[in-house]
Amino acid sequence: MGHIMRKLPIRGDKGTKELNVLFDSGASRSVINEEVAESICHITPLEEPISLKLANGETIAVTGGCFFSTTLNDKATKQKCSLTGSALVSPDFKGTDGEELIIGVPELQSHQIGLQFAPEGKDRIDLSRCIRRVDRL
Repeated sequence: MGHIMRKLPIRGDKGTKELNVLFDSGASRSVINEEVAESICHITPLEEPISLKLANGETIAVTGGCFFSTTLNDKATKQKCSLTGSALVSPDFKGTDGEELIIGVPELQSHQIGLQFAPEGKDRIDLSRCIRRVDRL
C-alpha cells in the first residue's frame, strides 16, 4: 500500500478550491476536513457522528458527507480523467503531511485509476484505464 500527494483544484457544489490531495491505496474511504469541505460543498450531516480509525491509529469523528470532483492529468501520457466521488467529513481530520483530502480505494477502483510507485519520487497516477463515472454522484 502506498500514497501519492498532488495539489489539485477540487470542485464541489459551492465552488472550487486548490487542495493538497493524498491518493491512498490503503484508505478504505475518502476523507476531507470539515472546514475545507464547507468552503466547496454543502455537507450532508449524519444523524449522529460516527468514529473512523485512520491508518496512523488515530480515531476521528465523522459528522457528514460531501460530493466532489476533479480532473486528473498525466503530463507524460497526455491522458485526462474526470474523477467524481464522495468524502466523509470530519472536524478532527488534520492531515499528517499537509493533506486536506484523502482519496481512497472506492474512488480509485470505481474509476479504474491506478497508483504506480517507483524509486526516486517518480511515482505516478496511472490513468490508462480510467473510466468516467457519472453514476457516482
